[in-house]
Amino acid sequence: MTAAHRHHDGSDQQEFGEEAPPVASRRRVVGAAGLAAVGAAALSACGSGSGGGSNAAEAPAAPATPTDVAATEDIPVGTGVKVDKDGVQAVVAQPTKGTFTAFSPVCPHQGCQVNPSGDTYVCPCHSSVFDVRSGDVTAGPATTGLTSYPVSVRNGRVVIG
Repeated sequence: MTAAHRHHDGSDQQEFGEEAPPVASRRRVVGAAGLAAVGAAALSACGSGSGGGSNAAEAPAAPATPTDVAATEDIPVGTGVKVDKDGVQAVVAQPTKGTFTAFSPVCPHQGCQVNPSGDTYVCPCHSSVFDVRSGDVTAGPATTGLTSYPVSVRNGRVVIG
């Protein structure tokens, strides 16, 4: 049984020769909690996510209604462009004259937005590369391709959905 008593100088002293348990300062407790939160955020940003493996991003659905996203002449043959119109985000390409493809711009690896780069789409976060014709992954770490969107051409306009 330990009893503490206060001395005239204001200090506490344990009787029976036992040392007082260490006391964490408020600054140390708050700092440790902050470090734990930062560590958890960092792990979730680079972790494998709930899907396991290296493909943590959830595949987005195609637009619910057809959306006119660009004029055919705004998408040069052999390249892709990024579009964002009426809430629809996509990467659209014209791999060969008159043939158009559309995919979700969300990288299946960690959910970053891919960017057009010549005849590929490249993820700026971890450098996964995707083919503009098929959406297939050509270089990882992603192990699956981009989600395909239905695309058509109507009166010289590219329509997704």
